[in-house]
Amino acid sequence: QGLKNWFKAFESTMKSFRKGEDLCFVGHSLGPLFILHCVEKYNIQLDSAIFVSPFLRKLNRSWQIDVVNSSFYKTDFDFRKLKQLIPVSYVLYSDNDPYVDKVHSIGFAKRLGSSLLFVKKAGHMNREMNLNEFPLVFELCKTRLDLSLYLKYIAHRKELYSVDYIDPKSEEVVYLEPHEVFDEGAFKFRNLRKSGFCTFYTAIDFWNTQSAYYNQARKAARRIENFIRVFIVDRLSDLEKPLLQEQIRLDFQAGIKCLLCMAKVVRSKIPELDFGIWDGDYLCIVRLDKEKYVEVKLSSRKKDIKEAESWEKVILSKATLIKNFQKDIDTFIKKNRKKNEAHI
Repeated sequence: QGLKNWFKAFESTMKSFRKGEDLCFVGHSLGPLFILHCVEKYNIQLDSAIFVSPFLRKLNRSWQIDVVNSSFYKTDFDFRKLKQLIPVSYVLYSDNDPYVDKVHSIGFAKRLGSSLLFVKKAGHMNREMNLNEFPLVFELCKTRLDLSLYLKYIAHRKELYSVDYIDPKSEEVVYLEPHEVFDEGAFKFRNLRKSGFCTFYTAIDFWNTQSAYYNQARKAARRIENFIRVFIVDRLSDLEKPLLQEQIRLDFQAGIKCLLCMAKVVRSKIPELDFGIWDGDYLCIVRLDKEKYVEVKLSSRKKDIKEAESWEKVILSKATLIKNFQKDIDTFIKKNRKKNEAHI
């Protein structure tokens, strides 16, 4: 291994960087030193960097290692330039690292102005210490990078249920048990930033209008401007139920843009009657069987989002906006009753 060969490998990776995106580089052992070489050589602007067991100079632990890594060692970087290109950085070090004495890591941090994080009895923080995963590093990344709403929930779910973090290639779709949707919803609404579109299928007749799920939704609506809920009306008589009227009234008063749409008008055009699209990158589909929730599907796949957006367009083209709470509901009922009578 040599610095030139590593540069060649890095150059192919660098092609995937998008202009203006936040970058957080994470390096371990020799990795931090290589990161400094790359940032200086290619003038890469980072949001932040995380350095685990870093060093700048020879460690004098093994002459073989020092020879192999000789092209990497460097202490005369332009640290003023590096501090501008890496404005925020963290150095993780331990007190019993068998390869990198803490003096080297602390010295690295001082030269770069990094925040020091001491990890007790963690060795070289590698597989030898059973550190195949490093939650602390992941948490630091989360605090720096602007994760999508979907990825934030995946991370939250991992903490909540102690599930394995899903491989990036397969994390695009997750299935939840019906009872999990309440935590999912509360988390989602707390972290919602831009927009929300959802349906409410009135065939379900058991819910709590004051639950944390719905209260968090109303708080989100007060915080963001674009929050739409379309009540998909199974039967006109549903709109006369006090519970549903209370739901609509509370949502309406909270600033949620409420609309009404008859289920029979859109049922043949869309396969899912109960779904939501959040911040444009997070799809939640609630599936029912005999008026009971049986499955919840979460997806961040572009094709799924695009399909759901087409459902949204169909529904909005058929829906009636509520501007005056009771008056518009009464008008909707009368209008659709007349249509029903005309078809008898």
